[in-house]
Amino acid sequence: MGGHEGGATLVFDSQGRLAAWDEAAAALPGAAGRLANGAPSDALAPLFADRAVTDLPLSGGGFLRRVGARPASGPPENSPPENSRMGADLSGRLFAAASHDLRQPLAALSLLLGALEGRITEGRNMDGRAGGVGSDPVTRDLLASMGNAIQSMKGMVDGHFDLVRLQAGLMQPDVGSPVLNGILMRLALDAAPRFDAQGLRFSVMPCSVRVRTDPTLLERILQGFVADALRRTVRGRIVIGGRRRGGDLRIELWDTGRVLPPEQLRALREELQRPDGDGPLDLGLRLARGLARRLGHRLEVDWVEGRGTMFAVVVPQADESEDDPSAFPAQDSGAPERNPDVSLARVLVIEDDPMVLDALGALLGQWGCAVIGAESYDAALDRLGPSPQAPDLVISDLRLKGAANGIVAIRQIAKALNADLPGLILTGDTDPMRLREARLSGYPLLHKPVAPLALRAAVARLLGRERLKS
Repeated sequence: MGGHEGGATLVFDSQGRLAAWDEAAAALPGAAGRLANGAPSDALAPLFADRAVTDLPLSGGGFLRRVGARPASGPPENSPPENSRMGADLSGRLFAAASHDLRQPLAALSLLLGALEGRITEGRNMDGRAGGVGSDPVTRDLLASMGNAIQSMKGMVDGHFDLVRLQAGLMQPDVGSPVLNGILMRLALDAAPRFDAQGLRFSVMPCSVRVRTDPTLLERILQGFVADALRRTVRGRIVIGGRRRGGDLRIELWDTGRVLPPEQLRALREELQRPDGDGPLDLGLRLARGLARRLGHRLEVDWVEGRGTMFAVVVPQADESEDDPSAFPAQDSGAPERNPDVSLARVLVIEDDPMVLDALGALLGQWGCAVIGAESYDAALDRLGPSPQAPDLVISDLRLKGAANGIVAIRQIAKALNADLPGLILTGDTDPMRLREARLSGYPLLHKPVAPLALRAAVARLLGRERLKS
């Protein structure tokens, strides 16, 4: 974690206790012996008494404290006006609130839409009786359009929030050595249903190369490429994969349905090389440009007659001997099967938002699962009963009521039942520290609002029932 313009940065959790700090914070006068995990913010106040302090709320709870590099006797030279700083702080708070508050109803809406689609496809009324509209193509098209609108809203919420965090200097890369295939598989689970709904073919070329990057931010760059393809492509095929180039790996997305005339190609190349700004780039590509610059990666764009348009990010390769605890447990390629069988599975769902919990129960029930719902780890143990039968799968939100988060809840339930339980984490969190914790847990991670097909594919994979298209 780096400092901010020569100042210090500290992260406090939702209880106001110190969770992380940078080297500049450790070098503050009087910091020796005071900075420790769990130290209350009030006890550290004397360290900042003569310095400008700005607290920015984090979407996952807690706050980030930025401490000026010099005593707060006056504004630093070339510092932005006070109203500009207040505006930036306000924007951060507004987007943090939007990121958390909008994601929950969007998640519920997406899941409920999936349940409705299942009933309509089966030709049933909402009371379960036969006689619904069945396979009416107009109804299916309307449902697909609604699903695309929800995913588009998710992309805009994520993109705007990430862009604000990037421009405010709050996005600190956490560079590791992930296997690219894990990132591509997570991307496929999220993107395949959206391409399928638009009648576009989407495939992933497996790539076992390790790269030196922040896996979460690299995934956001590739999501920017995907968002651009979804917006601009009407027909054709989209393929994503990696090619070795010396000591680098070029991760390419090819779009056969998009033509770039020479003048447009030249203008797009210039925009991708410009410093961050509000140019004509779409939100996804603007975010990809900023993240690539933050990570020290290079973006490329090209068009080849007969092959289509290519967007690429060039990433350094990592030592193949390095371990990657965040790798996604998948080696298959292609898009998930449309309706893999998950019926009769006994699924424990832990979710502290009643609206999302009800929607998850409705969707899983529509697929034929037996659902046990709970809002916390303790409630889950109560619902399982005194002599419980182990569920086939646990799906949990990352942040829960009580002391245990979703990762801890799944592990503790498995321990209490003396069973090897597969688990899946659902989250609306965008805090990189929390997302890294989820990735390192070994449990697959899906972001809210999750597309029903992506959720079904992930559930089937964990149950060992999914077949993938070639």
